[in-house]
Amino acid sequence: MRAVAQHRAEQSTQVMIRATAELIEVGGLRAVTVAAVARRAGTSNGSLYHRFGDREGLLVALQRDTLDRLEAEALAVMELAREQEPEAAMRSAVRGALRLFGQYRSALRAFFVEGQEVAAFEARNAECLRRLSESAEALLVDRLGVAATEAAAIYRVLFSVGATRALFTEEQMRSERVGDDELENVLVRLLRR
Repeated sequence: MRAVAQHRAEQSTQVMIRATAELIEVGGLRAVTVAAVARRAGTSNGSLYHRFGDREGLLVALQRDTLDRLEAEALAVMELAREQEPEAAMRSAVRGALRLFGQYRSALRAFFVEGQEVAAFEARNAECLRRLSESAEALLVDRLGVAATEAAAIYRVLFSVGATRALFTEEQMRSERVGDDELENVLVRLLRR
């Protein structure tokens, strides 16, 4: 009986976290209020306060969940690239990074840009950035034979492109859309030196 109740509580928690993510997708951090999450999750404000303490606790839970998934997916992309020939590895890593920046666009914008002043986000954001940069740079050094300083510079260029994609839509950047294939080709050419 206790296991069933615990399972239901975990499911309810996940529903609340998903509702928070949906609100961020639509309106960023400012769209997330306890009342809005409770409405969207079909629960009470009290239930949210009981599980997360307050709005910040709810956002920290979503941040942890989201960045854990992002890191796991990014590490899987890099592991796949490690098993490939250098040209395929470059393409695979760049394609995967661009896909992840697009897929996690709203969360990246919320936690790394809108949430810059939220002290509770700082440590996990820094940890995520460190893990991703270390893994990507190690791939460049170990698999592609790039010098460590050059690997750091290449990662920063790729990260800058991804961050730009997370912050702005193609329409905001310019009237002519740059497709994923073209962006991938340009980034791979940069990797080739």
